[in-house]
Amino acid sequence: MILISGCRGLIGSAVARHLYPARGYDLPQDIPPNIDYDVFIDCARYDSPHAQLVTWNHVADHFKRNGAGRIILFGSIYVHKAPDFKIYPGTEIPETPLEYAFTKGGTEQATRYLAHWLKPWRIQVNCIAPGGVMNNHSKEFMANYRASGCVGMIETKNLLPAIDMLLHPDNAVNGQVITVDGGWSL
Repeated sequence: MILISGCRGLIGSAVARHLYPARGYDLPQDIPPNIDYDVFIDCARYDSPHAQLVTWNHVADHFKRNGAGRIILFGSIYVHKAPDFKIYPGTEIPETPLEYAFTKGGTEQATRYLAHWLKPWRIQVNCIAPGGVMNNHSKEFMANYRASGCVGMIETKNLLPAIDMLLHPDNAVNGQVITVDGGWSL
């Protein structure tokens, strides 16, 4: 079973619809205490790093007891490249705060840390770093985004092949961050 946190958000709902098309949005928001799962996809936005760490420790303990598992986290291209502050003025989107890059940077480092720590239990930990994701943005913001990186924003469906690859039974990827941004961060 695949457990998805944050399945009511933009990315989480796309992942949930892809993996559980018959259930749609009728998925739990939190980790139920007595459910057995072998994959955890963390699409949640946490109020604090502490809440994030508590969740990951709970999942790691569950997988260690089972002797295997897969964890997929979400980072951001704003960990790989500084924000382009020119795309925000005059649009409905506020500048990306430092806290966002700080948290996502921590997620990417945690991916490597957890993957190394959990290897003996056959637990894979990987991260997907999306670029800007279309979400009813104004034409002005989308044009500014395109001008800053020479490519447009991605759609949530563009993230699904990376999810499918990481879930494939023959997947041997561990401790990696996969950038899905159409080349914007190059």
